[in-house]
Amino acid sequence: MNNLLARIITAVIGVSILIAAIVYNYWTFALVFFAIMFLSLLEFFQLTRKSGKRPFTAWGLVVGTLLFALIFLQAKTGVERHYFLLLPATISFLFILALFRKKKDLIVTNISFSVFGTIYVSLPLSLMSSIAFIHGEYHHGLVLGILFSQWAADTGAYFAGKALGKHKLYESISPNKTWEGTIGGFLLSLVVAYVFSLYFPSLSTVEWLGLGAIISIFGTMGDLVESFFKRALAIKDSGTILPGHGGFLDRFDGLLLSLPFATLYIYLVI
Repeated sequence: MNNLLARIITAVIGVSILIAAIVYNYWTFALVFFAIMFLSLLEFFQLTRKSGKRPFTAWGLVVGTLLFALIFLQAKTGVERHYFLLLPATISFLFILALFRKKKDLIVTNISFSVFGTIYVSLPLSLMSSIAFIHGEYHHGLVLGILFSQWAADTGAYFAGKALGKHKLYESISPNKTWEGTIGGFLLSLVVAYVFSLYFPSLSTVEWLGLGAIISIFGTMGDLVESFFKRALAIKDSGTILPGHGGFLDRFDGLLLSLPFATLYIYLVI
């Protein structure tokens, strides 16, 4: 099976599962995004281990799970904010764990990667709950709009780059990305955002276009950031679990940078 066919089949299956889960109800939405967050974070720690680091993987997964659960419950039910004090206590517990690790070489580096993983992966993906429950009501249209805008940016960049790409975007980090592809992805993301504005009036047409632009621009930067990390760690793909797409980080790297900006934007305009 060639790479493009594998990529298409994986995308169709994955997108179908995601759409069904998001539309069905907020519990299936939470379940599928928790799975994405958990597996992406696990991949991040596996990447760092391949490079010789020894992050506190179990601790990171617990903190990532706690962060996702707290943001989801806060967005859905307005859970008391003092429960968020569990986070600094749990983070501080990491230093206690470090005291009892037998191999203490690179201990500061290992602690740094452990904390960094939760900030880089868990926090952005957990913010999707804040978007989904804007003003306390579940809005699956916003979630779908963000995802489809991101996929449109990726797809448009891929095919526009293949057909028209000549000028490198950032060759030292991602040699296959071109300005032509990036512009193609940006335009397709705007088209998708406009289509969503016709069916989901939670945002005006102009606001949807603004959201599409944010997702495309910062999603591209998110892709570059992950490529930069992989080059620094001398690793090609974050994983192989998704045929034709690499790992979960490869598939959702754009959201890791675009979601914080999209969340801020949505709360400013609504």
